[in-house]
Amino acid sequence: MRWGRCLQVFTLMVLLGFYINLQKRIGSYLRNQVQMLSPTKCNAIRVIILKKSLKSMKAITFRRFVNDLQRCPWEFNQSEHDLLKLKFGSCCNASHTLIVTQQNTPVEHELQFETDLKKVKIDEQMHQMLPKMSPYASKPLDTCAVVGNGGILQNSSCGSEIDKMDYVFRFNLPPLTITDDIGTKSDLVSANPSILVKRFQKLHEKRKPFIDLVKGYGSAMIVLPAFSYMHNMEVSFRVLHSVQDFELPNKVVFFHPEYLKNLSIYWKEEGLKVKRLSSGLMLVSAAIELCKKVTLYGFWPFPQDPEGNAVPHHYYDNIVPKPGFHSMPEEFYFYTKMHLKGALHLKVGQCS
Repeated sequence: MRWGRCLQVFTLMVLLGFYINLQKRIGSYLRNQVQMLSPTKCNAIRVIILKKSLKSMKAITFRRFVNDLQRCPWEFNQSEHDLLKLKFGSCCNASHTLIVTQQNTPVEHELQFETDLKKVKIDEQMHQMLPKMSPYASKPLDTCAVVGNGGILQNSSCGSEIDKMDYVFRFNLPPLTITDDIGTKSDLVSANPSILVKRFQKLHEKRKPFIDLVKGYGSAMIVLPAFSYMHNMEVSFRVLHSVQDFELPNKVVFFHPEYLKNLSIYWKEEGLKVKRLSSGLMLVSAAIELCKKVTLYGFWPFPQDPEGNAVPHHYYDNIVPKPGFHSMPEEFYFYTKMHLKGALHLKVGQCS
C-alpha cells in the first residue's frame, strides 16, 4: 500500500514537472510570436522619446512606449556606439583610469577623494594593494552584459543569454538566486560599502558569510568606491584583506575618484540632475567605452512593469532606496535614448 502511494506521488511529480516545462515552452513560443509594430509607429515612438524630456511625459505613457519598443526591431549602430565611446574616452578614459592602479597612482601621490577636497597620500603599503596596471588597457572587450538588479528580471528567462556574453558586469553583491533569469557568469561585481556595513557588520566579526557570497561569483573582480568618501576606505581595504586571507581568486580593486568625478561632470553637462550617479550608470558608461557591444538587463526603475503589473524594486527584495540620492528614472531615460540610437541594447522583460 505504501509503495503504491509513493508511486502515485512520484507519478504526479513527474507529470507536474512535465506540465511546468510545457508551460515554459508555450510561453517562450508565444513571446516569439508577438506581432511587431509597423516601422511608422516605431519611428514615431523614437522621435517622441528622443525629443521630449521624461518630466513632460506621464509615467504610464512612458511605460507604454517602452513596452512598444520591445516590439520594434533593434539594430546595432556602429557609428553611434563609436561616437559615444569617443565622448566617454575624452572625458573619463575608463581603459586607464576606471580603477586605481600602481601605474596611474605612484607612491607619495596625494589622491583626492571624489566627494570633497580631502586627500590621502599613497604610501608603500597602500601602493602594494593596487594592481600594477588596468586590466582594460590592452584591448576592448567584445560582447558585454550589464546586469542590473531590477525586479523586472523575475521570470525573464534571460539567464542563458547573459551567460553567453564575453564579459558580465553585476552590481552591489547580488545574490545569484534565480539563475534561469539572471545567469551565473560574473566578471566584475561592484560592492557598495553600505551593504558591507548593513549585511556584514563592516567585516569586523564573522567574515565567512561575506566570503561564501563572493565564492558564488567565481573569480570575478570586486570593485569598491574606496576613495569616494573617507569613511569608505577602511571597510574597502578590509574586503581586500579578507579575500586575500581566505585565498580566493578574486582581485579587489577600487574606483578611481578622478574617473568618477569626470563622469559626474559629463552626465551633468548632458542634463542629468542628480546628487550622485548610481553604480549602474557608472558601469554602463564604462562598458560603452570598454566593450564593442553592450546589452543591459534588469534596469527598470518603476514599481509597475511596462504592462502595468506590480514588480519589486529588486529581483531578490522590495527595499526601495532613500529618495533624493540617485535619479533612477532619469538615468533609465538616457538608457532608452541610447537604445533608440543603437548605441546599446536595452532588454526589458522577457528574453526569447
